[in-house]
Amino acid sequence: MTVPDSDAAGPTEWGGGHGVGPWAGPPPDDARYDPELLDVGDTRNVVDAYRYWTREAIVADIDERRHRLHIAIENFGNDANIGAVVRTANAFAVDTVHIVGRRRWNR
Repeated sequence: MTVPDSDAAGPTEWGGGHGVGPWAGPPPDDARYDPELLDVGDTRNVVDAYRYWTREAIVADIDERRHRLHIAIENFGNDANIGAVVRTANAFAVDTVHIVGRRRWNR
């Protein structure tokens, strides 16, 4: 059995943190960008296309691409399952999630 090399890079050692640092170069002339994030960096958990954007600009962009799909959740046993469906629907930009049937969750 070999001893792992403590100097070898691994998942916890890659990079000095998360996100990106301050914007390099002149700031973009676009209202979607947040001046504060451009100055200090963006450590939010967003896809790269939305780095440095304001929250409002991100929501507006997603709303333009939102699918007209509605999802109905019926007779789920507990709220953890409902949460998983809602999070997945959000990831796919679904328009609406409906919860129908007898409420047997969150008791």
